[in-house]
Amino acid sequence: MIKQLYRGYFQTQRRLFIERCMASSEKQAFFLICKRIAKKQGVKDSIVFDWFKDKDKYKLEIEVEFKEVE
Repeated sequence: MIKQLYRGYFQTQRRLFIERCMASSEKQAFFLICKRIAKKQGVKDSIVFDWFKDKDKYKLEIEVEFKEVE
């Protein structure tokens, strides 16, 4: 499966995180970006997943779409 470049905007009460990652689905991109934010903030992954359980607090979009050419 081809991975796409996703850009995510994740808004907490105090900060906006803009992150990019290569992922094969939006769900995987969400997971990878949350783990990255947790590492940067020095908190457990579960805390960050809890911050963004409401879909109004983040937005994911495909920045670059790759297609397989035969």
